[in-house]
Amino acid sequence: MTICRIQSGDPTSPVILHVPHASRMIPDTVRAGLLPSDAELHRELDESTDTATDLIAQGAANYATSGRGRPWLAINQVSRLVIDPERFPGDDEPMNAVGRGAVYTRTCNDAPLRPEPAPDSQCLMDAYFHPYAAAMSELVDDRLAATGAAVIIDVHSYPHRPSAFEDPTRPRPPLCIGTDDFHTPEWLTAQVLAAFAGLDEKAVNAPYSGCYMPLGRYRSDSRVSAVMIELRRDQYLTTNHTPDPARLDTLSRMLATLVDQCTAQGAAH
Repeated sequence: MTICRIQSGDPTSPVILHVPHASRMIPDTVRAGLLPSDAELHRELDESTDTATDLIAQGAANYATSGRGRPWLAINQVSRLVIDPERFPGDDEPMNAVGRGAVYTRTCNDAPLRPEPAPDSQCLMDAYFHPYAAAMSELVDDRLAATGAAVIIDVHSYPHRPSAFEDPTRPRPPLCIGTDDFHTPEWLTAQVLAAFAGLDEKAVNAPYSGCYMPLGRYRSDSRVSAVMIELRRDQYLTTNHTPDPARLDTLSRMLATLVDQCTAQGAAH
C-alpha cells in the first residue's frame, strides 16, 4: 500500500502541505499487536488523530490562487498509532520518554498500547517509517530541482484539553506555530501570523514546537523552509471527530492565503 500519498501541485510551486496525522487507518496485522480493546482504541484514535486536517489542506489547495498554482500535498495514509513519521527514528527522540516515539507504546492517557519494548518495532519502521521518509525526501528533492526551494507547511491539530503526557500549565491557543531555528525564516512566521489573523489568539512554540524536515536536509540545507500549523480542534469539530463544514472552510481559506504568500515569496527568490 502507499504510505505517503503525494498529490501533485503546480510544477513551479515550491509549497508542500504535509498532513501526517489525519488518518485513523490501522492495518489488521498492526491491530493484532495493539493491547487496547476496540472501544479503548476508538477513544485513543479520537484523541490522537488530527481529524480533518487533510480536508483543511485539500481545501487550501483548491483555494490557492497565486499565479504559480496549487501546492503539493503529502498525506499519511495510516494512523500515527502505526508509526509516527514526524519523530526522530533513534534514541535521541524526546517523546521516547513517554512511550510516544516513532513507534508508540503508550496511549494519550499513559496506558499500554504495545508491549514495552515493542516486539514489532523494527518491522514497523521498515514497512512504514522508512518508506514514508523516503517519499518525503524525494518530494523535497523534486521541488528543489524544479524551483530551487521547498516550503513545507506541516498541518496539525490538537485537543482543547491536554493529554496525560502533556504539561497542563502550557497555553493552548487557537493557533500554535511550530518553528525551527534553522529552517523557519522570520518571513515565514510573519506570514503565518498574517494569514491566520482572524483567530483570536496565537502562540509560537507553545504548547508544541518544531516542524517536519527530511533528515537528509535537517539543519544543513537552508533552501528548505518549514513551519508547523497547529489548530485547536474545538474551532472546527462539533464532536471528537465530526467537522463543521463552515468552520473547516474558513480555516482552509486562511491556509490558502499562507500558501499564496509562500508561493510569492519563493518566486521572489
